[in-house]
Amino acid sequence: MANENYIDASATTEESISERRLWTAVLINAVEDWRDGTLRARREAQKFLFESNADFEMVCAGAGLDVGYFQKRLLKIGARVEMKSPRFFAPVAA
Repeated sequence: MANENYIDASATTEESISERRLWTAVLINAVEDWRDGTLRARREAQKFLFESNADFEMVCAGAGLDVGYFQKRLLKIGARVEMKSPRFFAPVAA
């Protein structure tokens, strides 16, 4: 019986790691779209990253990130890119 619990715990750990990686990939894709995507992709990414509270919170929780801290870091990164790169377009209103 103890061996079965150990196997279940190991499987759960692998599953949770895979799930965390999936949600992290979703966030990475959204940030890349927000910074470098087409106008439409930037608008949709901005809406997701800054306006879709429930969805964004769920994805951040799945990735193991604090929502508020992550959004603050995104705004700082966005501001830095805007100042240093003329290619970056400031976030647009959705």
